[in-house]
Amino acid sequence: MSLRKQAFSGIKWTTTASIVNSFVQLIQLAILTRLLEPTDFGLMALVMVVIGFSEMFIDMGLSNAIIYKQNINNEQLSSLYWLNIIIGIFFYIILIIISPYISILYDNQSLKALINLVAITFLIKPWGQQFMVLLQKNLKFNAISITDIISRLISFVVVIVLAFNNFGVYSLAIGSIIAAVFSTIGYNFYGRNLYKPKLYLKIGHLNQFLSFGLYQMGEKLISYFSTQFDTILIGKLLGVEILGLYNVAKNLVSKPSSIINPVVTKVAFPLMSKLSDNISQLKSVFLTTMRYLSFANFPVYFLIIILARPIIITLFGNDWIEVTPIVQILSLTYLLRSVGNPSGSLLLSRGKANVAFYWNLTLFVFYPISIFIGSYWGITGIAWGTLVLQVLLLYPNWKYIVYNTCNADFTEYFGVLSSPLIISSLSLIFPYLSLKYIDNNILALLLGGVGFIIVFILLIRILLPNTYKEINNIIFNTIKFGEKQRNI
Repeated sequence: MSLRKQAFSGIKWTTTASIVNSFVQLIQLAILTRLLEPTDFGLMALVMVVIGFSEMFIDMGLSNAIIYKQNINNEQLSSLYWLNIIIGIFFYIILIIISPYISILYDNQSLKALINLVAITFLIKPWGQQFMVLLQKNLKFNAISITDIISRLISFVVVIVLAFNNFGVYSLAIGSIIAAVFSTIGYNFYGRNLYKPKLYLKIGHLNQFLSFGLYQMGEKLISYFSTQFDTILIGKLLGVEILGLYNVAKNLVSKPSSIINPVVTKVAFPLMSKLSDNISQLKSVFLTTMRYLSFANFPVYFLIIILARPIIITLFGNDWIEVTPIVQILSLTYLLRSVGNPSGSLLLSRGKANVAFYWNLTLFVFYPISIFIGSYWGITGIAWGTLVLQVLLLYPNWKYIVYNTCNADFTEYFGVLSSPLIISSLSLIFPYLSLKYIDNNILALLLGGVGFIIVFILLIRILLPNTYKEINNIIFNTIKFGEKQRNI
């Protein structure tokens, strides 16, 4: 199968998985906001920060190293496999040891039990991690997508049943364990067709991967910590209940990019890695990735910004209306983050994990400062602080990452953003009118959203006929390729 067909297949499957999983998560969030208290969401947010931070050490940056290195033998893979499992056990023990101190820091004893419970995932995930990476490297996105969808649906059912039976925040913790179990089973089921690990571990086989992986791990750790610093500070300075409100808004706003971006970047990274020696082709793939991500993200986030109030009332109820301004501000922040998202894949495709590390080390300094200053004005101030910083990062991201890696100049880079920005802005007429003249929230949301989509598509067809044809061809070829796959 050609790279082009593999890319279409990957886009189809990752699109399906992202839409299904994010839709399930959104439904779960909508249900749980009516069953749980803001404090429960705040507690789980803190738990997931600790778990997510620790998970970076389990991977050691080796996943992307496996994708980047084109020739790897079974002995090397087996050594990496058992190393991940050993690290997982080690960090499970570490989390058990530090959980009492975290609960003391936030003056909440429930944190200890929750961290100890969710830490069980560290004993589960490493058994499937490498298989997932190998499936991604070989562009077997159908296997990854099927596994992700099944594990997410099973976890969703468990969480909702437990929440209805008054398990409270523990329903979320147990749900994360269930998801880890079934995803690990799925990755093993599909991944063992590609490779079966041997009982073999030799440190000498790890050196070339660790040199790449340690930079990756450092970059991911710093990036994760800086982007989660809002959760850490709000929980400490403003309290767990306020954190719960903020986290619900953040979860809602993160959904579009969690649907859209993986569809393209999961396919783009291995594709760019295969083209890394051809700078002109690499630049073309990168700018194309940027372009399509912008046409997908801009309209969605513009809609959320203008229709934030009816969206929140419809999904969560009137009790959560106070998070409306937070949702609007964070929508702009996540929109800008989605623009810079492909830069990470670009760097890794050229083996520049060290550049990504130093870039995120710089951000590590500025993110906490912007959040800390913003915290003097509450959660709204924190939201504004992250947005201002994100705006200031646009130019340096182009100059020091994109231009130095693939030679895309200023007009090429920012030019791909201009069309979706203008067309999305012009399409806001229907949502604006629906809010102004329709009192029913659901009707305003429905008419405003449908009107926006119709105007957006018409404007692309009239103003950018070539782009309209390109998008149509991608959709047509993806569907056509999917039909051929089903007939084989």
